[in-house]
Amino acid sequence: MSRGRALRVGEQLLQTLWIGALWTVGYLVAPVLFAELDSSAEAGRLAGSLFTLVAWLSLVCGGLLLLALNLSEADRVRGILIVAMLLLICANEWGIRPVLEAARLPDGTTGPRFGMLHGISATMYLVASLTGLFLVAADRWRISAPEG
Repeated sequence: MSRGRALRVGEQLLQTLWIGALWTVGYLVAPVLFAELDSSAEAGRLAGSLFTLVAWLSLVCGGLLLLALNLSEADRVRGILIVAMLLLICANEWGIRPVLEAARLPDGTTGPRFGMLHGISATMYLVASLTGLFLVAADRWRISAPEG
């Protein structure tokens, strides 16, 4: 396998891991935790831990994908999408999430601002997840685009 081909396979694996983790944790695992666990506080704590893992995975995968970019037109689009995803995920994890946690009352229940903050967080996560779909589409366009 050529070095270029090996790099493409590596990029595709990183992208699959990253976007797959976003979608799996956000739209499969977290809802199941809230549906199956008796305590919504425990479900939220576990979901939060998983979202933190996804944020760290995002930094690794997104960073490596950015390092692998070249300056072709398709890669500029991919770079913008990768940076957008990273900004959304990092702002959500290290910007919104601490404020969200602070909105809990001392007994662990949700305070009056919690719902609004959770909605902002969920929207940011959805936009990052959808941006991941656009990244996959941009990657497919790059593969099928004529050389030149």
